[in-house]
Amino acid sequence: MKPDNFLQKTISWLFTALFFWVPLFFTPLNSELFEFNKIILVYSFTALITGAWTARMILQKKLIFKRSFLDIPLVLFLISQFSSTLLSIDPHTSIFGYYSRFNGGLLSTISYLLMYWAFVANCDIKDVKKIVKFSLISAILISIYGILEHFGHSFSCLMFGTGFNVECWVQKVQERVFATLGQPNWLAAYLTILIPVSIANSLNPAKKSGITQLLNYLIIFIFYLCLLFTQSRSGFLGFVLSFAVFWVILFIINHHQIKSIIRPFLILNSIFLILVVVFGSPFSQINKYLYYKSYFSPNQTNTQQLVPITSLDGGISESGDIRKIVWKGAWRVFKHYPVFGSGVETFAYSYYNFRPIEHNLVSEWDFLYNKAHNEYLNYLSTTGIFGLGTYLLFICSFLYINLKSIFNFKFLISKQIPNPKSQLGQLEIRSIRNLSLALFSGWMSLLVTNFFGFSVVVTSLYFYLIPAFTIVLSKPEDQSVHKSLSPGTYHLTPYLIIPVFFAFYILHFTLNLWRADFFYNQGQKLSKTGQFYESYQKLHQAVKISPNEPIFLSEISVAAGNLALIADQQNQASSSSELTQLAINYSDKSLKISPANLNLYKTQVKLFYTLSTIKPEYLNKTIEAITQAIVLSPTDPKLIYNLGLLYGKAGQGELAIKTIEKSVEMKPNYFEARNTLAIFYEDIGENQKAVEQLKFLIKMSPENKETLENKIKQLEQ
Repeated sequence: MKPDNFLQKTISWLFTALFFWVPLFFTPLNSELFEFNKIILVYSFTALITGAWTARMILQKKLIFKRSFLDIPLVLFLISQFSSTLLSIDPHTSIFGYYSRFNGGLLSTISYLLMYWAFVANCDIKDVKKIVKFSLISAILISIYGILEHFGHSFSCLMFGTGFNVECWVQKVQERVFATLGQPNWLAAYLTILIPVSIANSLNPAKKSGITQLLNYLIIFIFYLCLLFTQSRSGFLGFVLSFAVFWVILFIINHHQIKSIIRPFLILNSIFLILVVVFGSPFSQINKYLYYKSYFSPNQTNTQQLVPITSLDGGISESGDIRKIVWKGAWRVFKHYPVFGSGVETFAYSYYNFRPIEHNLVSEWDFLYNKAHNEYLNYLSTTGIFGLGTYLLFICSFLYINLKSIFNFKFLISKQIPNPKSQLGQLEIRSIRNLSLALFSGWMSLLVTNFFGFSVVVTSLYFYLIPAFTIVLSKPEDQSVHKSLSPGTYHLTPYLIIPVFFAFYILHFTLNLWRADFFYNQGQKLSKTGQFYESYQKLHQAVKISPNEPIFLSEISVAAGNLALIADQQNQASSSSELTQLAINYSDKSLKISPANLNLYKTQVKLFYTLSTIKPEYLNKTIEAITQAIVLSPTDPKLIYNLGLLYGKAGQGELAIKTIEKSVEMKPNYFEARNTLAIFYEDIGENQKAVEQLKFLIKMSPENKETLENKIKQLEQ
């Protein structure tokens, strides 16, 4: 086999492996089980694919690149991401992505776009078919995984050593399955992409045997059942759109042969209807008409029938209400950073600067929101009108070119099919057109799921690569750019070292990212159990590998601070002093690298509070740190409340009361703050005010009524 052919086949199989393994891959060894491992795999495959592509160019002595209609929108989008990163409030986060989410940073975007251009330049129709085939196999495995979770058996728990059950998960995985994707909505978004593809596979005119058709319908059945078990409303809506788009366009382009597709259309709709009747849907409005759901699915509760929260109760807020508040905050961020946004992937920081005060009245008021839960608003707030504009330009460009190609598909594809006018040629054209339509329909579902959520590694992979697939499926083979890299002949071996070195360098970099997180995860767990010496050792290894990762520096500062406290308790003053300074240096360095990261300030507050038990003067440093955190998140009542507690500890009682009163104004149903206020009021002799707080607590916590009423009686005597 010639070297160039070998490299081309290597690229083809690397893409196939990418789409097979990324949805499946996760490990229990890292701080984030799912997304981190998937993005590491994406970086690794990007390095190998780009390296092989570069090697092909060197061997052929020409630029191997195929122009497409989407090149300009994608280049403009990439420029917008670079611009927002350069002007970001936190460039480190913009480059690497938010730690724990990872997807969406500049590096991940570069990876997806490189793979887009690599695929268009190096792959053909056979490669698309092969990738689709292995994608469906991967999705079958994942769907079976999810279905078993619904019935109380998780392969994850078997792998984690707790048995073939669901006891390893804190989440109620039986109610909302997530398999190897990590979150029900992400699994649903993934399945909605591939359900139309599986339907197109069942319509393949070249595969009409009874057993084959039965297997095709079984695959669709498995995918749809797993989708229902995610209980994802956004996923279900995405499926409805993709299903409608697929069949409407299919009926239009096959209006002369409409009878041939009526039968599968009716069969599939019957299957879907029966499954909804038996197992229910994600919508309570539909489920109230389905009388058999409780019989067939006894372990499933309707997770969508949530109790709206008020300012007094402690119920669970409806997710739609929470989203509206977060979207309002995202709009405020955009108004402050209208052109380039606050910076790629910085929503976790910029949102809290503009967080609506009504967020304090929902059940998830103290959760961290690192995404806007709307991909479009997320881009608008973090990359501004330039970022969102180029993103929408890419979407609209693909919609236009793909719809145009689908309705003109027979002419385009006939240039790539041998004997296109023969019966086999016509069947092949129909099969490829159905596949292209299915990929487009699946891609359309992402426009819905991203509206109610955000993209993750798997969905981003399909979002950027499906356009490449459809271009390859419909594009004639005469669009290559053949530009000589150098005149004359030269010895090639030295030049091949360049892509090999590049690939291995990126792989080494990626492996170190994984290793550093592995040690960070171990250190974090040890720190939580109070094993600070062992924790420090593991975290030191993480910092040694990635010395400029602020999350690692922040975590190791806590371990060092606790070691300083232990040394002080053991009367080792010199060691305690050295460890104290080391802890402060680590914390300061983390904030220097990531100055807008609210969590780093919260960690510094913990650090200085720990150190204040060694030297009381560090209490002032604690107050300074939490004051700076409040500057970054001015509507967070918990920060205000904790500042009040610190004032109380510092002997500033009057200031403590005023500060905690402010936290109650921000969050009237703040139980801990009102309880603390009652204690402070009692201490200064303001018994009537203390009674008022206790009466309010009775409304909030009726189960403690007797205890609180006894306390009120004592105060009124």
